[in-house]
Amino acid sequence: MTENPTWRGWMLRPLRHYADFRGRSGRREFWWYCLFLVLGYFAIFAVGVIAAGSGAGESSIGLVLMGGWGLFFLANFVPGLALTTRRLHDIGLSGVLLLAVFAALIFLNILGWLGYFVAMGLPGQRTENRWGPPLGAREVADVFA
Repeated sequence: MTENPTWRGWMLRPLRHYADFRGRSGRREFWWYCLFLVLGYFAIFAVGVIAAGSGAGESSIGLVLMGGWGLFFLANFVPGLALTTRRLHDIGLSGVLLLAVFAALIFLNILGWLGYFVAMGLPGQRTENRWGPPLGAREVADVFA
């Protein structure tokens, strides 16, 4: 990829490529998107706290929190799947392993999340693989030639 986005571009790139399960995505894109998700959930929580401070009823606070979190989750579900698939491609693995990731997250919970973040933090392959060329990196031999 020839694009060199700003931090906002890295955060929102998965939303622009929400259903693109081909190609590769680097660690930078993954971690910026994780920060975007954390900030989004925190913003929804802040709205709930403000609603609680204004004297709103418990049911309306619950609706704001659960409804907001639910809508935010649904809006980011497919982009997250696509990003994880592209990230798996970058480390040389098949996107079908996403099923194993889901099984680990559901059945192992904390250990599954830990394994997920460790795997997503692995560096991408430095050479071209079946999903495309490396992201923004030249071959080591080219650097010293």
